[in-house]
Amino acid sequence: MAGPSPVEFPGKQRPRMRMRGTKQANVDTQKRIRRNLDVLLADGESLLPVMSWSGKLSWGRTDPVTKTIREINKVLDRRQDRKWLARRMMAKRGDLLAKAWAGSLIAAHEEEISIVGDFKHPSFGKASFIRKGDGKPLYLAAIQNHHMPTLRMAAWENHAKRGFHFFSWRGGFVCSGPTPTIPDGWLSEVLNRSRFIFKNDDHIWYTAGLDPIAIKEEKMSGEGYVLLEIIDGSKVAIGFDRFQKKAKSSFIHHLALSVLPPNLRLILNPKIIWAPKGYDGGIIDGGLAAVDVLFDAWLGLVLNESKLDERMKMAILNHINEGVIMSEMWFDNPIDALKEATGSEAERELANHVLAGAMGSGIRINAKGATSEREGDAVEIISAPLNSILHALWEKHGLQGLIDSGIDENIAEELWSEQLEKKIGFGRFLKDLDKRKSRSDKMKIFPYQRGTITGVVGTINDLILTGLIDGQGKAERIAISNRKNIDDAAAGWAWLTATGRSKGKEWQFENNAREKGGAWAHAVKDVLDAGLALVNGEDSDYDGCLKALYRATGQNENLP
Repeated sequence: MAGPSPVEFPGKQRPRMRMRGTKQANVDTQKRIRRNLDVLLADGESLLPVMSWSGKLSWGRTDPVTKTIREINKVLDRRQDRKWLARRMMAKRGDLLAKAWAGSLIAAHEEEISIVGDFKHPSFGKASFIRKGDGKPLYLAAIQNHHMPTLRMAAWENHAKRGFHFFSWRGGFVCSGPTPTIPDGWLSEVLNRSRFIFKNDDHIWYTAGLDPIAIKEEKMSGEGYVLLEIIDGSKVAIGFDRFQKKAKSSFIHHLALSVLPPNLRLILNPKIIWAPKGYDGGIIDGGLAAVDVLFDAWLGLVLNESKLDERMKMAILNHINEGVIMSEMWFDNPIDALKEATGSEAERELANHVLAGAMGSGIRINAKGATSEREGDAVEIISAPLNSILHALWEKHGLQGLIDSGIDENIAEELWSEQLEKKIGFGRFLKDLDKRKSRSDKMKIFPYQRGTITGVVGTINDLILTGLIDGQGKAERIAISNRKNIDDAAAGWAWLTATGRSKGKEWQFENNAREKGGAWAHAVKDVLDAGLALVNGEDSDYDGCLKALYRATGQNENLP
């Protein structure tokens, strides 16, 4: 059920109604629109695009831009005839742009400016205008804000869709016809209004830190640069370091909004002039294609300009087929590349061997040691320490790296699998490796390795080698724990007696084992002394002592 009608009291001011999309103009807006409308009324002809193309369409037809300019001139010829303008701005036929001009001229005749339209466009920007007649808001805003080089082109958007090219800058407004032709003064004015500061040297525009001679020859300069080859022969070079600075608007967006249609590929050819330090090879086709995709995204206003240099470098690095890439530097061998990585010299030496085996594998290693595939065959390392590099390559290339570093193949396989399972830091791993290498070197001194001699003599030989190489404590634990039979127990007691470590351990051995082992202790002591002499670099008859031990134990076998 409808509620009661609102009560109105005498003298109450009724609220004013305002159309959607309009606003109350402030003083600055009123002054600006007034100035623009006065120029429309006084010198509207100067605001029309200059037609630099004098050709004809097929069959002698007049081009649509010239037709529209003629219709607008008809309106301008009757700019003081308000009645005629009022009819023209509401006409259902005729040129739509000329209709908007008629409405704008009617607005120019009005003295008071209060309510204005609020125009907003994602590309052409925002502006205020006076809505008069049946013209499109876009056309009205563009005509009445002719002081804005970008917005005034918007009125000619339909003509641009039909294949005509427009250039707008503070010093002029030109239509070059169906073929884009750079007008004089356009490039310099647009560049000077951009976010970058350019220098000019004989039609070569460049940012700070670049060499115009290198730009002319398309050689590396500074940290690298993007080169825009304009169709009039000019060159615009923008250093990579310029892109990294934040700005409210992008350079390419500013450039694109100075031409219509905003297809920059029609007026320029972009190139990248950059290569990683130390690399003098060319960019393969895949790299050029990847760079071209990025340029399309940038020129199409869909790529964040602040990331352009980073993305360009990645595209090129990702398509290098040889060597090692380390922090945007290229090396033809692992040794030079790993000088840039942090870590100990021992880690660096091992990483040299491991990385040598990974050459040509086409992987990327990040700072955390994670790997991923890349397009080119080069190995790319992104600021990774040596420890991360080793962890990343260990599973596929660690074993061969250990073998290449001089470690016996069997020992290398044991070390590789152990590290693959435990994944400890390589600083600690290499310390353990040094100890193992030292033990391995000592082991090579002896004529018989552990496990090569059988029987009681073999058990005693193993205990002697373990004590001399791995330490007496480890050998003692083995001697005490290995008492499966009387011979093994006797061998353990013989070694304990010969090394002077038997005191207090009698209770752990049976009498028979102690008596038997005690009888062998002298011969065991001779073998032990001979082994110690070998460790100290002295000559000794280790074989002869072992043969004497055979006789003492009664073992009827020959040495292997």
